[in-house]
Amino acid sequence: MNEIQQRLQRFGPELSGAEKKLARFLQQANQLPANITISKLAQLSHVSAATISRFAKSLGYANFAALRVALVSNEKYRTSLFEEVKATDDTLTVAQKIFAANQHSLADTLALLTKKELETAVAYLTQAHQVSFFGLGGSNIVAADAYHKFMRTPLDVRFNSDFHLQLMQAARMQAKDCAILISHTGRDAQILQLAQQLVANQVPLIVITSFAKSPLAQHSSVTLVSLSDESKYRSEALSSMLAQISIMDTLFLLVSLSLPQKTQVSFRKIRQVISQTRYQ
Repeated sequence: MNEIQQRLQRFGPELSGAEKKLARFLQQANQLPANITISKLAQLSHVSAATISRFAKSLGYANFAALRVALVSNEKYRTSLFEEVKATDDTLTVAQKIFAANQHSLADTLALLTKKELETAVAYLTQAHQVSFFGLGGSNIVAADAYHKFMRTPLDVRFNSDFHLQLMQAARMQAKDCAILISHTGRDAQILQLAQQLVANQVPLIVITSFAKSPLAQHSSVTLVSLSDESKYRSEALSSMLAQISIMDTLFLLVSLSLPQKTQVSFRKIRQVISQTRYQ
């Protein structure tokens, strides 16, 4: 699956009628010229230039120029690099395909991150009285990993693996706090119940999801999108976990760098305590 197809899978259902028309044209078109202009594409696809600009932003690109780079990327290279794992592949070939797919997922996720979104998320986290992590299923693992990391920062962090405890935790949070919710689809009924409770309490929400226009994302103060490919042997949700963890790693380091002195104190305390559990 190439980059454009991948993003259409994520954002396609929310596109307007004219944008869907453009999407169908791009899926059927042969390789486009590297220097194609927005007016030429509008002429070929029979949509307006304004529609193309909206389409680019709907897919997460900053502008038409960024969309054009993706459109004229080397399709042959991507197809050969990210092909499906086969039963006849030897062990090293399987490893190479898995690593290539993971690198692809990370690169696409990085391309969607913006300075503004990251800075806003860090501001919410560093100013919060309490930060709580929420996730269910596979996302619960990501939330637990984030909690483990952020315990090393000066932030007051909370996490529960049980849904009912998460719901109780959400009910106690206030507007001065911050919550991070992780969900691949952003459509799970329980994660939406958590989000609704947090919104009722006016808690700022940082949402990490693969679907930027999902119901969960509609509740967010900041949405960070994780991208992934689905394969025969790995579901899209499992594949997206690496991208979600990488987003969490980024937030962890940004928070640590924004609170350098307090973070160093916290790091030292954690190291001292953990060192006492190791055999000398």
